Amino acid sequence: MTNDSDTICPRCDAVLTTPDDRFSTWCAACDWNVDPLGPVGTPRGRARELARHESVFRRAAADGPDVSRPSAAAYGALVLATAVNLTTAALVVTGAWLLVTGTLPQRILGGVELLAAVLLFPRPARPPKHTADRATAPALHAAVGRISAELGVRPPESIAFDAGYGAHWAAVGLRRRRVLVLGLPLWETLTTDQRLALLVGELAHVADEGRPRARWIRSALESLMGWEDLLKPDPARSGPAPDPRHSPASGGRASNIAHVGEMLARPLLGLLAQGAHLLHAVLRRLDGRCVDQAYRADRAAARIATAAAAEGLLRALLLAEPAGLALERLARRGDDLWGALRDHLASVPDSEQARRLRLSELRGDASGSGYPPTCWRIRFVRTLPRSEPAVTVTGAEARAIDLELAAIRSSIARECRENP
Repeated sequence: MTNDSDTICPRCDAVLTTPDDRFSTWCAACDWNVDPLGPVGTPRGRARELARHESVFRRAAADGPDVSRPSAAAYGALVLATAVNLTTAALVVTGAWLLVTGTLPQRILGGVELLAAVLLFPRPARPPKHTADRATAPALHAAVGRISAELGVRPPESIAFDAGYGAHWAAVGLRRRRVLVLGLPLWETLTTDQRLALLVGELAHVADEGRPRARWIRSALESLMGWEDLLKPDPARSGPAPDPRHSPASGGRASNIAHVGEMLARPLLGLLAQGAHLLHAVLRRLDGRCVDQAYRADRAAARIATAAAAEGLLRALLLAEPAGLALERLARRGDDLWGALRDHLASVPDSEQARRLRLSELRGDASGSGYPPTCWRIRFVRTLPRSEPAVTVTGAEARAIDLELAAIRSSIARECRENP
């Protein structure tokens, strides 16, 4: 028997309880309207990708994420990375050789090669605006230091915050200092133990990135990104050819010739840039390193901060889209932005959380590019033994960290209101 507040699924006639108007109505029995935007990619491609993720999950759950069986894909990643790195090295060697021993035209070519090689080096990121250094945030750095000691890694040289819903590492300055950047909207909506799991997961990636194979492949990926940026045509320079009648008499014809040459070269450069982009995507796919990294980070988070905290963090990551939309809407108000965001995400109904989890199963959504679907990471955490946390943050320490971040919290909230 149904009442006036119930609706019927148009596909299977199951009873649908009227959900919150902020979220989509869907049917858990037949998946009707589980993905209002429609699936991404071809059905065969999605099925193949999800089957691969399921296979990796079963291996990680049975043998552990440290057991990485040699595969054709892994060897292919090493071969491709070696080819890319040797190409970049050959550019430097031949450029220097031509510059020293060549004729004038060859020296010019050598200089161009060396300049291209310099441009291929990763550009250092700018220092983050909202940085919590050791002097201003000693409690936060003390907690990070205990986690780093437990993992056996060096703590980050600096910790920063931005307006994103996630976390990442940035290489800052010419020395490429490693800076841990935490998204304040995510940080503010997590509990203390979930924040601890977030820190553990990010610091666990440092140990993976220090492995020789990881450094070799990361170098190739950065070189391919440099090639794409270097070869990508500049859309700001595209446009109609200059009218020689509006140019100086001595330079009008030369300007037109240069423009024609640029128009002819632009498609070729675009094709080469697309090739570099494709090679980057292929290398990431063959590598598969991010998949094992994610499972190792989840295992470390479950061991150091408890499995419940690790699962809570992953469930919070599933709400990235509604959190972003809510942040834009709440920023227009004058009340406490972070408190309002916490209240909004706490009010997300179970049906919407279940839909997000089901969507991760069907579409393969992940919390980061190259990572396994979040649903598989949650299942992996559930297979791990429950134990006492190896590192804890007391209530007094948590309050001290909140006080240390008060200025950053106010500054980012102001930026969100000024640039919604």
